[in-house]
Amino acid sequence: MDAPVADNPGGQSIDPALGLLLLSKRYCVDPEDLDAWTIAESFSASSCSIHDPALRAFARRLATRAVLRKAWDLVGPVRSATRPVREILSEPFRGELDEELTLENVMGKEFPDPEDWIAVRREAPRRQIVLMMDTSLSMSGRNLALAAVAAAVLAFKVKAEDLAVVAFENQARTLSRLYDQTSVDVIVEAILSQPAQGFTNIEDALDVGRAELARGDNPQKVGLLITDGVFTAGKDPIARAAFFPKLHVLLTEDYVMDAELCQKMAHAGRGEIFRVCGYQDLPRRMLEVANRILR
Repeated sequence: MDAPVADNPGGQSIDPALGLLLLSKRYCVDPEDLDAWTIAESFSASSCSIHDPALRAFARRLATRAVLRKAWDLVGPVRSATRPVREILSEPFRGELDEELTLENVMGKEFPDPEDWIAVRREAPRRQIVLMMDTSLSMSGRNLALAAVAAAVLAFKVKAEDLAVVAFENQARTLSRLYDQTSVDVIVEAILSQPAQGFTNIEDALDVGRAELARGDNPQKVGLLITDGVFTAGKDPIARAAFFPKLHVLLTEDYVMDAELCQKMAHAGRGEIFRVCGYQDLPRRMLEVANRILR
């Protein structure tokens, strides 16, 4: 491992120009070729560790912006999916009159009943979601940056109070909780700040995720698990998956994946398995999954 950068004694705030110069040296990249996404890809790599607190904070801010920009470019202007809700017109201006259904109700009546007047309004379907994502050693560097983009994509699509995020390695930890209304940038910073080390404990991830989801008050609750299915700590997680009201598994395909285990977890959790052709495809696949479960 290269020696850590120590050109900023005292940990004071760094001038941006100096910060970029120091980062280019740390990441062995020409200053003219250093962009924010390169910083995001390198930020959690063990060979690129930054020990200076101010420089690390500076790099994390730039990395977070790059992740948010990639996620926003993928999601585009966010328009929540809506569905029509028809109900008795009990309050003026609550929706629009459903003329066709109202005419059917009053047809042949001399004096229509109050419940014959039907209104229709658009309502965004609400889901409470817990995202459980692997942040073990295999996620170091570029993989963690791409996973952060995928998490940001989901966060842009879901109301802040309806999303919880759990990171797991040897143990699972909650990065954001339901009802906390954690902003997308804070979620991304928390993901990028994970040490990306240790083993992979899917069992604990499901335990922590299920406990968080149990705090929700919405009957429409969903767990999303990002994994290759290979657990190197904890016990077989299939039994834990059965405790979810619905659990979808995003299987990140590689040569060591356990597709059978992922399929069994999704089946036990009454959900589906979504194959991801490597982490490069994870953000776009997350958008597809989010659009599907939120419609």
